Amino acid sequence: MAAIGLDGCSSGGGAPSAATTSTVPKTTTTAPAPATSTTATTGAASSADFASAKSEWEQGASAISADQGSYLDQAATDLGDAIAAGGNTSGYQMAVQELQQLASLPETGDTAAQMAEAQNDIGNLNTFFGTSGLYE
Repeated sequence: MAAIGLDGCSSGGGAPSAATTSTVPKTTTTAPAPATSTTATTGAASSADFASAKSEWEQGASAISADQGSYLDQAATDLGDAIAAGGNTSGYQMAVQELQQLASLPETGDTAAQMAEAQNDIGNLNTFFGTSGLYE
């Protein structure tokens, strides 16, 4: 009996032996994504965004006036993100508008109307964020 080499030919010089090959179909199994709760996710996102906005509001109160606008703008952005995430965002749009208005006011030379509007916005934002006496 002749030995069969790796190439399927016998080492004794005879004809090549019949080689059979078979293919096994490749299968892929993908596990389904875990179930998620959209309400819980959006609620958590809006809560985190609110906390970030409140932190910006509080930090801005102790910043120099030249820097306060950037804190107010970031707080407005954070609340905008919360609105986009959904969940309970009652009052957020009004707070965004008030923050943007405050940030747009000049540092000095406000008119009497601008000063009155700023004081109104500040009071509303302190109520919204649950803070007292900031920016007053």
